[in-house]
Amino acid sequence: MGGTVKKNDEIRNRLIAAEHLSLSYGSAAPVVSDVSFSIVPGEIFCIVGESGSGKSTLLKAIMNPEEFGVRICGGEIQNASFLMRTDRKKGRGKDAGIGMIFQNPGASFNPVRTYRKQFQETLKSNGLFRGEETWQEVLCMLDSLGLADGGRILDSCPYEMSGGMNQRIAIALTMLLRPRLILADEPTSALDVTLQEQVLDELLRARELYGTAILLVTHNLGVAAKMADRIAVMREGRFVECQSAENVLHSPEDSYTKELLAAVPRIPQNTSKSQSVFSGSRPEGRSGERKEKYAGSCTSPILEVRHLEKSYHQGRRDIHAVQDISFSVHEGEFLGIVGESGSGKSTVLRQIAGLEKPDGGEILLAGEALAPKRTKEDYRRMQTIFQEPVSSFDPRIRIGKSILENQKNLCRKNDFSEEVSGELLKQTGLSADLRDRYPSQLSGGQCQRAAISRAIAVHPKVLLCDEITSALDVSVQARIIRLLVRLAREKGMAVVFVSHDIALVSAICSHILVMKDGACVEYQETGKLMEHPQNEYTRQLLGAVLQV
Repeated sequence: MGGTVKKNDEIRNRLIAAEHLSLSYGSAAPVVSDVSFSIVPGEIFCIVGESGSGKSTLLKAIMNPEEFGVRICGGEIQNASFLMRTDRKKGRGKDAGIGMIFQNPGASFNPVRTYRKQFQETLKSNGLFRGEETWQEVLCMLDSLGLADGGRILDSCPYEMSGGMNQRIAIALTMLLRPRLILADEPTSALDVTLQEQVLDELLRARELYGTAILLVTHNLGVAAKMADRIAVMREGRFVECQSAENVLHSPEDSYTKELLAAVPRIPQNTSKSQSVFSGSRPEGRSGERKEKYAGSCTSPILEVRHLEKSYHQGRRDIHAVQDISFSVHEGEFLGIVGESGSGKSTVLRQIAGLEKPDGGEILLAGEALAPKRTKEDYRRMQTIFQEPVSSFDPRIRIGKSILENQKNLCRKNDFSEEVSGELLKQTGLSADLRDRYPSQLSGGQCQRAAISRAIAVHPKVLLCDEITSALDVSVQARIIRLLVRLAREKGMAVVFVSHDIALVSAICSHILVMKDGACVEYQETGKLMEHPQNEYTRQLLGAVLQV
């Protein structure tokens, strides 16, 4: 009898529970199958797994399946005091105590309305707006997430901010609603390690102050190690392992979990002799010269950036986004650019790609200065893979056709076919039949791999990568990196790799450039920078890396 009472108490205390849950989109086959779990107040439950495994679909089903086109085709999500099966639209805001942090921060805001208007509307609709008192609370929350210039930010629009800044602002708004349960879909994937630490600390503080429970989807096992009470490992729509965080991370039972742990990039202890976590050694540069890696390759760089400058006018202020940035990349080399969101990394890539005109400096490709107006051949030789892959595709065109169009527009050959696009998708670890899907029908990680397929389809000499692995789990990330390393070696392709993951950058790049507030604070060979960082900010980045 006592056992039955205890079990009933546990059931009543659950905020939410899924029992043998299966989910699909329309009449298609289930993408989530026979999943069961529960969450109690104050618990942090993490779900890890590869892109396309069904993690985000599970969150959508909890939030509002009808709104996201998700069909519950088996089992159920059991109701809690704030999440009624009979009316899921009440499962939000002050009526529900449930909040959502999306993987794509663009899903949280209207891009052309100021944050101030959007914050005010959201807080008013939840009965939480109290005039000036609320604005002070908003500014304090923004400051705690590393956004010190809160007044300027509130009067800005989302399109004016980087992806990482938009993500932190979205997290701030969710935290201000003080939900009892937060559904967080890759909330730190767009953030550098120092800002990631701040955001995670704020989520932990919400649990301590308000007893907030968190269902956290992440591919970052370092984040899971810091946050989770329990971890579920998801693969192909099923939980292959669900245990305490300690057991999953240190005594995994499933072979897939072991693969994930083995694929985590780690900062090498001896950088001068270290092997990359991926195939082969990290390419090392030498002081004053580069090793020739390809027969007939010259010692001059394939890409050279000299004293790049870019400013933006905002009201009466000039924002110096890029200040005197210079670097060079040779054939077959990886250059890593690291720094916090908003530091100017993506702006540098946009100037190089010809998407924005620099205010000063010059960009040379194969020794020739690039004109502000790029030619078709310039675009073919230098391809960009963007941070937000879904928005880089035309939503009305199927993935396979997008890949073929890029080839037809930039290459001289005319013998393209659907089979070619399928083979390119396979190279990045995707099924060839995904070529018939639209971008909205792919997960964020799948869409990113499709974007990589589209870029390499035209055989570029320089690949500009803007946080291209931020939406990928570690096993898929390792596969993509191996592919890029192989292409760089075989074809002499240079890669400029922007990332907030300094552990990943240190494993694949010969040189690293560290940016802060638009300026270069350090630019060295990887081995030297990792062993003897000269700048205090670089040391902070290295110290903030979350280890598994």
